[in-house]
Amino acid sequence: MHYKGSIKKRLIIIIMLIASLTGLISYGSFVYWYMQNQHERAMNLAHTVGLVLGQDFAKLILLNEVSAAADITSQLKSFSTLNSMVLYKLDKKAIFQYNKENESFKVEVLPLKPLEKSEVKNNTLKLYINASYKDTKLGYAQLNFQIDTIVDVIKRDIEVLVLIFAFILFISYFLAIYYAKRFTKPILNLVSFLEKIEHSESLNKRITTNEQNEFGKLYDEANTMLERISSSHEASKLAAVAFETQSGMIITDKNRKILQVNKAFTTITGYEPYEVISKTPSVLKSGLHTQEFYDEMFDNLDKQKFWMGEISNLHKNGSLVNENLTIQAVLNESDEVIYYVASFIDITLQKRVQEKLEEKDRMLVHQSKMAAMGEMIGNIAHQWRQPLSVVSIITSGMIVKKDLNITNEEDDRKELKKIGDTVTYLSETIDDFKNFFKPDKEKKIFNVKDCYKKTMNLVDSRLDSLSIEVIENLHDVQLNCLENELKQVIMNLLNNSKDALEQRDDHRRLIFIDIYEENDNAIFFIKDTGGGIPSNVINNIFKPYFSTKDKDQGTGIGLYMSIEMVEKHMNGQLLVENESFTYDSVFYKGACFKIIIPQNL
Repeated sequence: MHYKGSIKKRLIIIIMLIASLTGLISYGSFVYWYMQNQHERAMNLAHTVGLVLGQDFAKLILLNEVSAAADITSQLKSFSTLNSMVLYKLDKKAIFQYNKENESFKVEVLPLKPLEKSEVKNNTLKLYINASYKDTKLGYAQLNFQIDTIVDVIKRDIEVLVLIFAFILFISYFLAIYYAKRFTKPILNLVSFLEKIEHSESLNKRITTNEQNEFGKLYDEANTMLERISSSHEASKLAAVAFETQSGMIITDKNRKILQVNKAFTTITGYEPYEVISKTPSVLKSGLHTQEFYDEMFDNLDKQKFWMGEISNLHKNGSLVNENLTIQAVLNESDEVIYYVASFIDITLQKRVQEKLEEKDRMLVHQSKMAAMGEMIGNIAHQWRQPLSVVSIITSGMIVKKDLNITNEEDDRKELKKIGDTVTYLSETIDDFKNFFKPDKEKKIFNVKDCYKKTMNLVDSRLDSLSIEVIENLHDVQLNCLENELKQVIMNLLNNSKDALEQRDDHRRLIFIDIYEENDNAIFFIKDTGGGIPSNVINNIFKPYFSTKDKDQGTGIGLYMSIEMVEKHMNGQLLVENESFTYDSVFYKGACFKIIIPQNL
């Protein structure tokens, strides 16, 4: 049911109706009481008549004295509300009748059980009592009393009722206005406050009241509601700001139909919102990914409610856009998906830069390998010079002996065996160099000292030819790493020391090698007496193409590749500093390199 009109008017009407209804109920209660009281008075009066006239009844019934009838009539006239009376004997025969107006009337037949019957007819209440004398029942008496009906009472009180009702309406009207105003004032204040909030759109204001009742609770709830709205408003602002970021944003329903996109989406993909809303993100497919790729993506979303990775989509103009994509499912209270929120950034330029850097790294690696191969060729030449000289001398001697015809079969066999052993050594040397360049595919556990020894075997003849002494302090240190890459790093450091020492003729050419463990790290330490690295360039030596050597002697990529392998492939560190020290009572200065590799990788 819907009510029209203000609360104040309704309250006034309700209060007046309640007051009027209360008056009517009160008057009705009074009338009911009056009618009951009138009946009780008649009953009491009937018993009084029986007691007062008991002796006269005895005279009339038992003695049939005519004078008793006159006495009864005389006494009955003193009861103003008694209209008439009939006296019956025990055999229910009427022997006397009385009428206040002295008129005769038809006597009614006495009921079978008269004492149990009373009857109201019009303005007459008919009652029956025993006609007794000294507790002796002599007969029955029918008494007819004059009473007021409800209509009589209302007619008698109508003027007063009208005045009282008018007074009640008058008083209740003003009381209703007063209390309705007091009742509605807090509500109107709250409504006015909320209207001001609506027009000003300021959610920081709060309303107060001194009411310690339901209105106080209502005001508190209104303030709580404003706080929640304010928090939601701030959250909405933050969400709106977050939504309009430089990252493309897509919001879809649980069926993956697009509901909303942001401006960055249009910037990155070229599609306007109206072109994609109600469609699925498949409109961006590039065709470069297999169905298995998308199946795995959706499977992760179903199980983990989250997916992140790189994806290639098509721009509206047909060009390829590389994206770093994150998809997050939004769940309701029942953990059911209601939305998907996807954010992505355009990494096309970064991918191009990355590809160029990878190409540059490949070139650096290639150059590094070429430079290393050049070094290896030089080392091979030094390694092979002595064995080849042996083979040359033996064969020349055998030819001379053959020409002089002084050959000896046993001597020839020994000479040929020497040639065979030398060839075997040369073959093993080739295998060592080949294994040095063999790429590592996976990590393995090896001894750092053995790794260093294998590397030293490839360069020791070159060092010997330059009168370079190597002072070693080696410990057995186990490492789980890429062995060949570590060999290449050690080779680069040895070559750098060799090149530095080759320029020095003023003192002993020394290289110090230390291998040990420190704080769960494998340490390879190398220093030389080459005079050190100039302080103005020491911070640049790990940069690509930077070299302290002459242009025709250095490529500038050895140390760069070394630090790349140590830091990226071995999770270690390659450090450098200059050090001044004394050895065999002689003062030296040289460069110190320190490789630190964690053992627990």
